[in-house]
Amino acid sequence: MKKSILKLTTVIVILFAFTYTINAQSFEGVIEFKKSSSSDTSNYVYTVKGNQVRIDEIGSKSRKVEGSFLVDMDAKTMKFINHDRKLYGDQNTPAANVIKGNCVVKKGQNIKNLQGFKCVEYIVTNTEENTQVTYYIADGKFTFFEKLLRQLNRKEKSAIYFLQIADIKNMFPMLSFQTDLTGKEISRLEVTRIIKKEVDPSMFEIPKGYNKFEK
Repeated sequence: MKKSILKLTTVIVILFAFTYTINAQSFEGVIEFKKSSSSDTSNYVYTVKGNQVRIDEIGSKSRKVEGSFLVDMDAKTMKFINHDRKLYGDQNTPAANVIKGNCVVKKGQNIKNLQGFKCVEYIVTNTEENTQVTYYIADGKFTFFEKLLRQLNRKEKSAIYFLQIADIKNMFPMLSFQTDLTGKEISRLEVTRIIKKEVDPSMFEIPKGYNKFEK
């Protein structure tokens, strides 16, 4: 009996240590990036802790956080925050995206060193949608990103096409740009800064004094 208890205790300790190691390897911190097109440039910040992500949109004129999303990938929930009006509310996950035609994924030959990470080129092409997206992808234990994209169901081709690449569970694109098949650039996403640090859990809470928006 004592031996059985000892074996069970040993297994629990090993499992706990294994789980802790995995969590310790996962990225925690802040990722700043900008999205640009011919008509506009927007800046965003991801704050990441485990399976929680806060997405802040920085105003191009105000240079302050104007809107936020709180995404909990364990609970499968999302909340939006309007800081100017001090409102928050529940955000439903959009319907899954439909791709016309086939996406052809090719691992390129080019490698870039971006934000301290070795980034490998991947190119995703869809002839029917007249679209090509080129990514420079880092492997840095970014376990949150694939799950985040699947929950957000963003309509941008850069998000949709990224999910067509195999074995991306630890990957994050430090740079991506979308073009049509003539090579004309449509949009670009570029990481401008990464900070690895311990994140305060309060970053994922609704600020005090904010009221819930009811339709």
